[in-house]
Order: sequence, then C-alpha cells, then structure tokens
Amino acid sequence: MARMIQTIVCVLLGATSLAIAQQSIPVTDDEVFQQVQKQFAEAYNRKDVQAMAALFTENGLRVTPSGIFNGRDAIRRNMQEAIEMGVHDYTVQRSVSRREGQFILNAGEWKAKVGDQQYQGYYSAILTTEDGQPKILEESVTVAAPGR
Repeated sequence: MARMIQTIVCVLLGATSLAIAQQSIPVTDDEVFQQVQKQFAEAYNRKDVQAMAALFTENGLRVTPSGIFNGRDAIRRNMQEAIEMGVHDYTVQRSVSRREGQFILNAGEWKAKVGDQQYQGYYSAILTTEDGQPKILEESVTVAAPGR
C-alpha cells in the first residue's frame, strides 16, 4: 500500500508542472507558466502519458518519494503506473514562478484522487526551452504531511 501511494504521488506531480505539445511560447514568462501548467493538467486528466512525458527534456529528471526517474522514457513509464492505478482529478496551483537566467523556476501544490481518497503535496520544477518549447529539465515532488 505504501509503495502504491508513493507511486501515485510520483506521477501526480509530474508534474504538476506542465504539458505541452506544439504551441509556441507566449510573450511573457507568466503566460508560459500558465500555459505549461494548464497543458499538463489537461493531458493528465485525459490520461495522455505521451503528452505528459513530452513536457520533459530528453534527459529530464524526476525526483519523487518512490524513486528517481532519469530520462523521458523512465518518466513516461512512471506516469503510466499512476494512470493505471486510477489517479484522477489532478489539479495544480503554482505559488512561485520566476526566471533565473535561462531557467524558469516553478513551485506550488498539487492535488489528485485515487478512488474517493484525496492526496496532495508540493512540487518544484526547473524549466528550460528545447526546440523552442518550454520543457521540464528537473522536477521534485513531495507528499504533504498529514494534517496539512
């Protein structure tokens, strides 16, 4: 059961951060943050694992309570596990966004359900651009302590 919860948490946040596809980057950083976040949530809720994984750079990194996933293929497999467990109603609320040189830093809170059980936690993500598109270079996901 603990392993299942860890896997769910890992996948939930993927994210968190983004979703993407073939859209050009909006003019302002804030628009970029909002678009990526919206696209990721939409892809997650339609169970589009390929679109979620495509938001990461080819050598992207996810650090989660259930493990470290290095590279887009490993990240895609991790997200597929969560989808197969029935994770649904994923939402993300960004609370911090800023540009640091060539990187965009995001942090916030995520929420999702497995059955009727609500889960939530926090994430941070470092974004960059690859082929003119915002991509996640590194993401870390946590689960909120009980009572938070």
